[in-house]
Amino acid sequence: MNSILDNQEYTQLIGSFSPKMILLSILVIAFASYTALVLYDRMLKPSFFKREVWLILATLALSFGIWATHFLSMNSLLIPVEMHIHYGWAFVCIVPIFLTVIFAFWLVQAPLKACWRHALAAASIAFGMSLTHFFGMKALKAVALIIHDWKLVIAGNIAGGLFAYVALKAISHPKRTSSSKWIATLSLTMGTLSAHYLGIFATSYYIEEGQALSESIMHMQIMNTLIGVGVGLLLLGMLLTSYVDGYLDYWLKYFDVLTKLPNRRNWERCLTDEVAVGDVAIWNFPDLQRINQLYGYMAGDKILQEIGELLSKWKPPFAELYRVSGNRYLFCVHQTGRSADFYKNLVIMQREIDQLLPIKRQEMRYVCGLAKADKNKTVKTLYKEALIVVEQATASHEWGLLTFDPANHGMSYEQDVLRDINKALDENHIYIVYQPKVRGNNEEFVGVEALLRWTHPKLGAIPPATFIPILEQEGRMGEVTDWIIREVCRQIHNWDSQGVHVPQVAINIPGEYVTEPQLLDLLWKETNVYRFDPSRIELELTETSTAKSTTQAIAAMKRFRRYGFSIALDDFGTGVSSLSFLQQMPITTLKIDKSFTDEVPAPAKKCAVLNAILAIGCSMDLSIVIEGVEKKKQVDFLLDLQPDLIFQGYYFSKPLTVPQLEEWVLESNKQRLCPNNP
Repeated sequence: MNSILDNQEYTQLIGSFSPKMILLSILVIAFASYTALVLYDRMLKPSFFKREVWLILATLALSFGIWATHFLSMNSLLIPVEMHIHYGWAFVCIVPIFLTVIFAFWLVQAPLKACWRHALAAASIAFGMSLTHFFGMKALKAVALIIHDWKLVIAGNIAGGLFAYVALKAISHPKRTSSSKWIATLSLTMGTLSAHYLGIFATSYYIEEGQALSESIMHMQIMNTLIGVGVGLLLLGMLLTSYVDGYLDYWLKYFDVLTKLPNRRNWERCLTDEVAVGDVAIWNFPDLQRINQLYGYMAGDKILQEIGELLSKWKPPFAELYRVSGNRYLFCVHQTGRSADFYKNLVIMQREIDQLLPIKRQEMRYVCGLAKADKNKTVKTLYKEALIVVEQATASHEWGLLTFDPANHGMSYEQDVLRDINKALDENHIYIVYQPKVRGNNEEFVGVEALLRWTHPKLGAIPPATFIPILEQEGRMGEVTDWIIREVCRQIHNWDSQGVHVPQVAINIPGEYVTEPQLLDLLWKETNVYRFDPSRIELELTETSTAKSTTQAIAAMKRFRRYGFSIALDDFGTGVSSLSFLQQMPITTLKIDKSFTDEVPAPAKKCAVLNAILAIGCSMDLSIVIEGVEKKKQVDFLLDLQPDLIFQGYYFSKPLTVPQLEEWVLESNKQRLCPNNP
């Protein structure tokens, strides 16, 4: 071919570019890139739609934009020959870019080192661009000889890959900001334009000597229509889908599905340190679990709906109503001077609730704790006062409508707890007990869970369910968790020195503390100081703690896993978001909440959810821990469902102090070695 050109039998055509078409190609790929990143971002958040839906839509948006940019860049070139498009090849060339982009998006979330997954994903996108350009050029039919400068084509693909790498790094950074999305959009836009326009510059057109020139015409009317209308409608539709899903997600996040009332998250946004305008009242129905056991969960849900409708009916216009937990409703008054009117409404509600059948039969009791506003009390203070009324009334079996009275419901108990926490840690009033975990099919000892206990010198034994919420509300659980980590690591070292083998210790990590950088720093430091494998520490996270900031929580979990720590998802099945995010969470263990095992053995219908959870755990190759087993028939029934379960509960052992656990381990080893001994 070069010899023919050297003999000057062909003349090279010199063309020009259409500024309008260049601008259009820039706008199309920029909009497509931004849309793809918005959809990709939706994939990483709680969503009404499945994760795979957002993955496909994001891929379709970006691949459609890259495909359209190729033909718009071709259409921008004006040379004096007539050219046609072969539509078969034109439509084929969208396939490789779609496949390589979806592979790249999947690869970014894969369990590889960040540098490798970003580099491979960027290479995949660059390869897809080159295939799109190759097949796109095959679709071009012109009365001319077409020759490519492959060095320039390769340079364009390298540029496209480098820009794609920058974009993928930006969107996958754990602490990405809104500017990261714009950086990623700009990088994808520049990368696509670089690859395609360098490909256009690398293409030369030759005609034979004496061949007549014609007007520069590119027959792309159908293609231009598809690109203009199709891209616009498709991408606009995808953006609208994202915003609709965002609205649904907002509704599911801040409203209760059963009663349609604002939920706890909605109420937490109102919890401020500002002086309260009006009163706060909490309705508590502590016997709901018993109703569920007597009549089934459908009956329990129906009662909750009836209560919600009744409270909504008598809700005064100057108050807001929330369902803050499974068995609690909350009123917050937002107008001053309404205490007397609000109290009248509560009395009416009490009279109406008394007529509900389960309450008339005394199968379901209730208490309403009212905290009255004054000039000094904040919303948080009123909420705490109402909670104290409810909790103390429930503990003392007082029922009905009760108002907070400092003489009877003083906050000295809470203040004593907070005041004495440092002293309790220093003087070992707070200590750790360890509850063994046993593999059911062979009763192998596989580890323990570290649990807090507090014996107060004046107040006596304080249950964790009492002091932990108080510490969490005051932001003190972080320092207590640090203390637990140090104690557990020191104890593992002591056990190893004594020849007592404890395979793994699980530590509960509270709420938002999961995402704090100091947590990983402390864990890594302590395991290095005492020189044991990080996998012997299992971090137990709850569904509710991860749901508050799921993206950050997942990023933190991935960091823990990279450093070798194990991760368990605790109380699985009682939260609201883990099913949609379970496959993204790099967990090693699934802990099934005690509420699922309380009713077994049970008919197949009642075990349907439990069976589904076991199937999910097995399909993901997770260790499954069943909490709260207390009877042999529970163990036997559950082992029939799944033979490789791990159990934690009083049937095998209560929580033990360090000396008790060491004795238990010794006895357990003896029984395993000599099973026939009496």
